Formats: sequence, C-alpha cells, structure tokens
Amino acid sequence: MKTAFVFSLLMLCAAGAYAISVQHLATDAELSALVSDTIFVAEGRIGDRGGAATFELDLGQSTSAPAVTRQYDWLNGVVEPFSLVYDNVSGNVTFSLGGQSLVYHTPFIQFGDIFVRTRAVYAGTSVVVSDLALDGQNVGASSSATGPGLDILWISGGQLSDGFTLTGNAVFSWTGTPPGQSNLAFQIKVAKLAVIGVEDGTWGVIKALFR
Repeated sequence: MKTAFVFSLLMLCAAGAYAISVQHLATDAELSALVSDTIFVAEGRIGDRGGAATFELDLGQSTSAPAVTRQYDWLNGVVEPFSLVYDNVSGNVTFSLGGQSLVYHTPFIQFGDIFVRTRAVYAGTSVVVSDLALDGQNVGASSSATGPGLDILWISGGQLSDGFTLTGNAVFSWTGTPPGQSNLAFQIKVAKLAVIGVEDGTWGVIKALFR
C-alpha cells in the first residue's frame, strides 16, 4: 500500500504538481556558498532612468557582462509587472518588463533553483519584488530591501529544466534625488546548486512513510 502511494506521489511530481519551498538569505556570501553555476540572470536596475549613459534592464549569464540590455525610465513608486520565461525546447529565455522584451539563449539544461535578490544601497530608497507566481502557482513570499539593505529569496521545488514562467511585480522607490547605476536593483538568478537544497514538501511526505 505504501509503495502504491509513493508511486502516486511521484507521478504527481512528474505531472508538475510540485511543492514550492522558500527561504531567505541575508548575504551574498550565503548565496555564493550555495550556487555552483548561475545559468542565467535577469536584472532591473535604476541605471540613469532611461538615459543614454547606461542601461536599466539586462539579461544573460552574468550582470557584469550581460548579453542583452535595454533602456527603461523607472518611475518612483510605480508597480511594474514582469515575467521571466524559459522555453526548454528552444533554450530561449525571455525577460519582459514595461513593454521591453529581452531574449537570451542558454545552452545549459540542468538547473533547479531561483534566487530573487533585492538591494538598496542608500537610505531613503527601497525595492520590492512581490506577487511572485511560478507556472501560475503562488510562491507565497516576496523579496524587498530598504536602504541600506539586501535580501535574497531562494525559491526551490520547481521543475525549472522542463520550462517555466515566473511572474511578479517590481517597485523602485526613493526620496529626493534618485540613486544611479546598480545602487537600487533586483536580480532573478536561475542557478544550479553546489549542495542539496531545501527539501520540498512532497519529498518530506515520501520520507515520512518509511519512518
């Protein structure tokens, strides 16, 4: 009987009925210790708010050398819906926000975790990434930072390599003169772990059957 139930749970997992787990990290050192490889990362940064000197949206394998960039004039306190979509057939990743769409191709197919990183360097500034949903399933957590501050939301349990869609809302806020460059920013990092991640609820149920 136990074997049949375990088989049913495994079939649910295979069909996409996965359990999302979330955890917050407080430092970049914690993130670096967990991640073996960053497969791709989407970023929204204050930049120069749509000016020609730098960019505000980027996508690629790293933020230091992004493959694709776009200009965007962030407005103070305005909610900006976004989506990050990975197509496992084409290998294309699409990051969309504010009418801009950035597309990047990744050759890598093994990854399983998402890290939403928010950072506000100066007092009087903040960034919030909320209303997150993975393949239509509510993540149940958000990431936010008030300057000077940093937060990293770790999302695990999804079947990312099979293709996924992450949606949410991003808000930049500031008082007085707006900051520049990456002093107010968020990143969505899709990565392969160097260690085993937090167990999702389904695996916990399966193990409990044999205790």
